[in-house]
Amino acid sequence: MNGSGVVAAMALTLVMAFESAAMADDRLDPLYRVTVRVTGDREETRIPAVPLGFDLAAQKITGNPDVAADPGFAEFAAKSTGMVWSYTYHDRMFGRPIHDEQGTRDRPFDLTLQFDSHMMNDALKAMGERPWPVPRPRLGVVVAVKDMVRSYLLAEGAERGTDQRAAFGDASERFAIPVFFPAESDLVAAGVTLENMDSVTPDALRIVRETAHVDALLFGHLVWNKAEQGWTGAWHLPEAPQSEVWSIHGVNFDAAFRNAVGGAAKRLRP
Repeated sequence: MNGSGVVAAMALTLVMAFESAAMADDRLDPLYRVTVRVTGDREETRIPAVPLGFDLAAQKITGNPDVAADPGFAEFAAKSTGMVWSYTYHDRMFGRPIHDEQGTRDRPFDLTLQFDSHMMNDALKAMGERPWPVPRPRLGVVVAVKDMVRSYLLAEGAERGTDQRAAFGDASERFAIPVFFPAESDLVAAGVTLENMDSVTPDALRIVRETAHVDALLFGHLVWNKAEQGWTGAWHLPEAPQSEVWSIHGVNFDAAFRNAVGGAAKRLRP
C-alpha cells in the first residue's frame, strides 16, 4: 500500500472509531438509565425486574407518569429485556461482611439498567409517545405542609422540612426535571405566605419565579391524614393555561412528591 493509501486507511479508521464512540455515547444517555432494587445479583431476580425498569425509564424519557396506560405498553414491557444495553450492580451492604450461608443471594442490590435509546424510542413511538429532550424546565416548588402539630412552608435553607426537600430531589431525578425551592426570604419579599398562597397575584408569581431562577412554579398542600395514616397532597401549576388540581391520598411523602413532580412533568412537556 502506498503512502496515500496508508493515510486514507488511517483516516477511515479514525472516522469509524469516532462514529463508534459517538454511538456508544448516544447509547449511554442518562435519560435512558434507571435503577431498581433487587435481591442478589443473579439472573432469576434481574430478569423480572427489567419490566419495572422499563416502566421507570419510559416515564423518565417521556415525562408521562401514566405511560403504562398507553396501548401496547404491556406488550413492550414484557419483552423489554431485549432493550437493555448494559446493566451494573451496586451492593447496598457494601463493606459489611457476608454473614449467612447463602452468601450474596439475599443481599439487597441496586440494579442500574441502561436501555438502548434507539430501541426505546421505537417502542415509545409505537405507543404514541415521544422523548422529551433535555434540558427541561426548571421547576420551582412552593408547598405548605401541615403535620400533626404544625404548619410551615417548604423553603430553601429553612430548618423544617429537610427530609421532605430531599424526597423532592428523588422525584426530580425520577422525571429528569430540576427542582428548586425558593428561599424563605424571597417568598416573604414576594408576599407569599401560608395564608395567601392559593390566591397570590400574577406579579407575586413572577417575582418568585425570577428570584428563584425557575421556568415554572408548582404550588401545593401536603396534609397529614390521621384517619388514613398517610399524607394527602394537592398540586397545581398556577401559571399554566389550564391550572387544574391533581391530588393523591394516604401515601408517604415520597409518593406524594413523585405525584407532584410527575404531574407537573405531564403538564409541562410539549
